[in-house]
Amino acid sequence: MKAVTISSLRTNMKTYFDEVSTTEDVLIIPRNNNENDAVVVISIKEYNTLTETAHLLSTEANRKRLERSIESLKQDNVRSFSLEED
Repeated sequence: MKAVTISSLRTNMKTYFDEVSTTEDVLIIPRNNNENDAVVVISIKEYNTLTETAHLLSTEANRKRLERSIESLKQDNVRSFSLEED
């Protein structure tokens, strides 16, 4: 995570955007000298990951299903399979 000023962002926008895209790091731009009033720049890949996670955890049924799957994995109660067709 990196924080930069608005003026630094204006001057080096392409560099910062390239860095965010390639490293998937987060860029924070505080506004009005107030850390609670800030803008966050993230890559589309990171954004998609966050929205998918939010969707998966959006219902209690999904959360419980994921918890059971994680517990099965921890107990090595897994089966291998292939998605390739024979």
